[in-house]
Amino acid sequence: MLNLLKSYGIFLIAAVVVVCIHEYPKIFVYKYLEHPIYKKQTKVSLNPKKYIDPFGLICFVFLRVGWQKPFQFNYGRLKDKNKGLLAISLTGILSNLLFLTVLMPVYTNVYYINPELSMFISALMEFNMVMVIVNLLPVPPFDMAKIIQAVNPQTYFRFIQYEKMIQAFFILALAIGFVRRFVVLTYNAFVPNILNMIG
Repeated sequence: MLNLLKSYGIFLIAAVVVVCIHEYPKIFVYKYLEHPIYKKQTKVSLNPKKYIDPFGLICFVFLRVGWQKPFQFNYGRLKDKNKGLLAISLTGILSNLLFLTVLMPVYTNVYYINPELSMFISALMEFNMVMVIVNLLPVPPFDMAKIIQAVNPQTYFRFIQYEKMIQAFFILALAIGFVRRFVVLTYNAFVPNILNMIG
């Protein structure tokens, strides 16, 4: 029971960390790409609570698949609306991939030294992959929906009419374990092989 609670605690902290890794860089990219006349008007928050989706966090802890509450911004204030929206939407995904890459050699060095730390880093790696995969699904309000909006606004506005239906399919796929299985297959296809090469 104690070990189970410890695992849940590790998953909780790891989930908050990867959500921040995903969302914080978007804020800085947005501020950089924002039109100068709006820079003093726009206030952004680095409070993690702003980017934690309660249900997504619970799913991270108990299902090991979850999601964030995306950073809300006015893309009409960007210097180049479509290119800016695309850059911001890709930033979170790339940040998680970069963090996952950085964590791999760290994991190989602590694996035999500290079981709790290695479990935490393992959870961070896994949850980074989760964030990448979930945000590549065309489910509003995840990043892929914004990428579609940036690349082809007309397709996006047709697509967004089915938002509730798409979200319902996502929840169903989550409930029957399809999303989790897809994450595990993707993770196992890449990460163990890379760790073996590093080790």
